[in-house]
Amino acid sequence: MKVFPNIENLQHYQDLKDQTVKSSDKFGEFKRQSFKTFLEKGLPVSGKGNERWKYLDLRSLVKTKYKLLEDLNKTDNKFSPDVIFLQNAISIVNGQVDSKILSSMKGIKVLEVDEIDIGGVADNNEDGMIALNSSFFIEPLCFRITEDFNYANLNIVFSGDSEGQRLDCPRLFIEIDSGVEVTINELHVSPSADVLKVSVLEIILQEGSKVLHNIVVNGSKYSKDFLFTRISQNKNSYFKSVSYSDAPSLGANDIKVCMNGEYSECDLRGLYFTTGSSQFNTHVVVDHNVPYTKSNQFYKGILTDNSRAVFSGKILVKRDAQKTYATQKDLNLLMSKGAEIDTKPSLEIYADDVECFHGATAGHVDENTLYYMMSRGIDKDRATQILVRGFADEIINDISDKSFRKIAVEQIDKILPSLSFQ
Repeated sequence: MKVFPNIENLQHYQDLKDQTVKSSDKFGEFKRQSFKTFLEKGLPVSGKGNERWKYLDLRSLVKTKYKLLEDLNKTDNKFSPDVIFLQNAISIVNGQVDSKILSSMKGIKVLEVDEIDIGGVADNNEDGMIALNSSFFIEPLCFRITEDFNYANLNIVFSGDSEGQRLDCPRLFIEIDSGVEVTINELHVSPSADVLKVSVLEIILQEGSKVLHNIVVNGSKYSKDFLFTRISQNKNSYFKSVSYSDAPSLGANDIKVCMNGEYSECDLRGLYFTTGSSQFNTHVVVDHNVPYTKSNQFYKGILTDNSRAVFSGKILVKRDAQKTYATQKDLNLLMSKGAEIDTKPSLEIYADDVECFHGATAGHVDENTLYYMMSRGIDKDRATQILVRGFADEIINDISDKSFRKIAVEQIDKILPSLSFQ
């Protein structure tokens, strides 16, 4: 008999499923199959045999019995995000989608159940958290962006709050029609309560389409934000992701891109700040499945106090994927003696006609440069801030939407005054 990990915690989710997954749910069978997978995998609290999560302490996830919104008797959206106004914004509050704006936007087609390959890009078997989301999402947001879409961008804002410990499982499925170019901005506003948010986004890029995907996560000492982005690219498509994550208590930015069409290209970039005792995991995988594809991974971390971060990057080149070009780089600044980074870039190559490169560094602010600036009359704290800002701006300036970039810039401006080289 197989003994599942975290028995008491899994029983809690079993009870939750029995209460919430109705026979009338149009995704009911998918949720039931997903829950079986979740029972097999559980939450990733054991480091043994689990490379993705082995360096983080996630035991708090099984010590808390998170509830869904309806269990908390919170059915209205009385909590609203205190953020700048974003036009064309889809609001996801407490894990529930307010998709009214979609019906008024030209070039957006809401998909019916039989048009959605939910789970086709995000595989439940890949991670127990994906399976958890697949078991408990309330109503997925599924739509296609067509050639009639003529807006500058599409904004998706995740927010909410509650008086209890809540589980949020927002689920999105977006298909981009052939030849369509779109900017998708994704803003996560952290609550002032203990909320476990596991978000899954699936994007399919059809031939010749182009997506610029910007992500900003405004973390807090309460938030547990786990973001899973899964991308499937067809021929001649282009996908660029730029992410900024600001110190959730526990969090992850987990991206996987499957390059399924020749001459497709992806560019994945990100910056993560960790402060206090926060823990953050960046996990990036690019699968080169066909010839003539190109990918780039470039991530940076800034770590302070007693925080911890993990970068785990992988480039997989299949046997038939000749003429692949792929790069991977992770650079980290350690601002205190208690901060820790584990970085694991990797290449797995089965083709022989490829160009692939990877590398990672971790270090402190350059003392020679710091001394030079101080000798010119700049005090140590200010000089440190200038150097850190320059390190961060290389990623932040790649956020394609100027108004959205401003959110990340304002967050960095709040953090920098508290930084100093210890």
